[in-house]
Amino acid sequence: MTLPYARDFMLGRMFAADAAFDGLFYTGVTSTGIYCLPSCRARKPRAEHVQFHATPHEARAAGLRACRRCHPDGYRGVPGPEAAMLAALGGVRVPDVPGVRALADALNLGESALHVHWRELFQVTPGEWLARERVRLAARTLRGTGDSVAEVAFAVGFGSLSAFGAQFRRVMHLTPQAWRHAGRGGGLTLTLPAAFPLEVVWRDLGRDPDSVTQRVEAHAGRVAFAWALPGGPQRVTLHVTAGRVEVHPDAPGALTPTDWEALHTLTVRALGLHTPLTPGDWPVPLVPQAFDGLLWAVAGQQVTFAQACRTRRTLTLRYGTPVAGGLTAPPTAARLAALEDADLRACGLTDARAALLRRLAGRVARRELSMDALARGTVGAARRTLLAVPGIGPWTADYVRLRVLGFPDIVPEGDAALAASLRCTHALPARPTPAQVQALLHPHAPRRSQAVLRAWHAGLNPT
Repeated sequence: MTLPYARDFMLGRMFAADAAFDGLFYTGVTSTGIYCLPSCRARKPRAEHVQFHATPHEARAAGLRACRRCHPDGYRGVPGPEAAMLAALGGVRVPDVPGVRALADALNLGESALHVHWRELFQVTPGEWLARERVRLAARTLRGTGDSVAEVAFAVGFGSLSAFGAQFRRVMHLTPQAWRHAGRGGGLTLTLPAAFPLEVVWRDLGRDPDSVTQRVEAHAGRVAFAWALPGGPQRVTLHVTAGRVEVHPDAPGALTPTDWEALHTLTVRALGLHTPLTPGDWPVPLVPQAFDGLLWAVAGQQVTFAQACRTRRTLTLRYGTPVAGGLTAPPTAARLAALEDADLRACGLTDARAALLRRLAGRVARRELSMDALARGTVGAARRTLLAVPGIGPWTADYVRLRVLGFPDIVPEGDAALAASLRCTHALPARPTPAQVQALLHPHAPRRSQAVLRAWHAGLNPT
């Protein structure tokens, strides 16, 4: 399993005996043949003798044995069922698992138990997870090799070309061939699901009418973004026509294949297409650029939405990159990491929030913290990893899991705007407590993120 931290970062946490990372990775010592928790108080080994593992199972598979001082196998910070499931999953290859029954067999579970545990861990069904992972593997293979579509389909575990095509279009919103040739001719076109409620997306994208990173023209079916692509920032315009989204960067000839892949990802996130939708579902648009989502989260701590917007605009105008059309791409993690806390305080952040934003910027810039890795892991692991960052509390962790990582069943129970909206819509005598917020939204499980977005929109547009 892929760890979301850089080796140097994990070495630092190990030498600091940082208990906040117990259960998030395990330290293997090749010179002694043991594995430990990061917080183990035994004498620290030399860095060249250290390897890192995601689970005890992975460490044992590497020929190591458990430390008798810190007892890593007995660690209970990660829930037992989650640890057991992830340990077993580490030995599963997606192409070798033809379906949910085979996945249950590989994990030594019954199908009913698998469904229950899988939803708790990943907030999707096992079938949805398998399809998504196969499509992701196929997408990488299609762009990276000359194998035929049929060869790729069967290699990643699909039993038929028709099933592969249907699942690929459902997840990627274009055909396998269109994905393989994305960017040729200077364009990219995605298909919207049937009955897609585009008005929800326009409303969400336009929630800050003075935004400097995007400009929505809903009447024209158009939105322009300032996006930082791998090859550099650029204005990108999305045109929506007859159930399709045409992606038009200002300078398509300057884009590399990696840029086009990034454009696809950013478009899917911006429109809330990261989760397959059924009729009646609301898309939950994500902050397109993950680090900008962290910026939103820090700017929004314990302030009104209007204040958060002003702070983010100030940060973007001072440290982002201007593009065409008067828009500015959000600041990168590397740019903010190079600043002093005083620079961030001058943008409207408190001392604590300035320190947190710079801390996050540094970890992301050094690849110690990966939003992509957290999004592909369990919902619990994402929360634990975020809460391990000094300055991040439950609200911030929930906001990031909902708006940046895209988990579909998140309730930021301490969110003031959510509580105020629920009080109004349910005609309550007082603002609901966090426990009451959970109770009010429980009927919407396992799609409570949609219900939260509806409540937020109702609060922004009261009738």
